[in-house]
Amino acid sequence: MEHKTADRPNWKRVTDKHFEVTHKESSCFKGKVTAIHLKQVSEPLVVNYKENKICIADSGYTWMQHFPEGEKYTITTVLDENGEVVQFYIDMCGDHGVDDRGIPWFDDLYLDIVILPDKELFLLDDDELMKAFQKGDINEEQMKLAHETAQKIISMHKEGKFEQLETCIEHATEWKQAKKFL
Repeated sequence: MEHKTADRPNWKRVTDKHFEVTHKESSCFKGKVTAIHLKQVSEPLVVNYKENKICIADSGYTWMQHFPEGEKYTITTVLDENGEVVQFYIDMCGDHGVDDRGIPWFDDLYLDIVILPDKELFLLDDDELMKAFQKGDINEEQMKLAHETAQKIISMHKEGKFEQLETCIEHATEWKQAKKFL
């Protein structure tokens, strides 16, 4: 399991950034929300999902990460330079919390889901999850947790009941208007 922090201190591609944390509470969401505004990157980051070639990090982009209390996942909403959603990236995690500096963290369970704005969904890195299990980096319970959490999200998404994405869009719109959390 890999311990990660929301401020991504070792992201070499990002040469200048602004990071902030806030706490949000509503009927659909309770937890921490972070934003990393990528002021300058050394080169854009482009990924491929089937035939989709998508830039997910470039100068002017913002990565907004939600840490919903009581859940075993985080959601990163990638916004382009115009504040439009590029993708939702959902990390399955063993746990998440806040460190003594006030920075949210999560224990990454390798398995990920990407949801594009057109609602297309991709399950990623199951091979990484299995390798981590085989090497002993995670145990059987953690492997099952990752799969069960992913299946829950996929089922809710297919049924149109994964409301967390709407919450992410609301928070992204708010951030886009002020270029900071209110």
